[in-house]
Amino acid sequence: MKSLFNARDFAVTQASVAALLFLSIPLFNVIGYSNHKLEAVLHGLGATITVILSCQVLHLTYPMLRGKQGAAVKLERVLWLTNILVLATIVLGNWLYIAYRGPDGPQQWLMYRSPEAHLIVMEYKEFVSLYPLPLGIAAAVLLRRFRHRLEAGSPVGGIIALLITLFWICMLIGLACGFGLTKLKMV
Repeated sequence: MKSLFNARDFAVTQASVAALLFLSIPLFNVIGYSNHKLEAVLHGLGATITVILSCQVLHLTYPMLRGKQGAAVKLERVLWLTNILVLATIVLGNWLYIAYRGPDGPQQWLMYRSPEAHLIVMEYKEFVSLYPLPLGIAAAVLLRRFRHRLEAGSPVGGIIALLITLFWICMLIGLACGFGLTKLKMV
């Protein structure tokens, strides 16, 4: 007897539910009190969607490393889309940063109550969150240049995989510190 659902159906359902719940996290900011809800929600959604796409980029790296035909082209397309979203998220984060540094803003609140948290969480987060853009662009440019000549085990493929892994790690650190920062003081 044939099963009603196959493994792919379960995987797609699981990924869809996880993505829906993951994307709802920034929307909780709508409930809180803030004069900068729009900026915070847009930045949070941008960061969340970007991290989800970066996970897809990381998973698409494996077929490229194995030398699968057409994998580099598909990876490059998703990587450029993710780079565009990283840029948009950085722009939205800078828009939100204006309110963060404003008079009686969260920066003053953190500096008064916990200067270590501000220095570690916020300053570190700001620097590490900017790294994905040059890392992603470097990986995409290398992919564009060498995509038709990539073979399994090629040194260029390894460099691209390293850049994409660092790209993904920096985004996760930025997202985790951003979540932590919003828990310290909502903007």
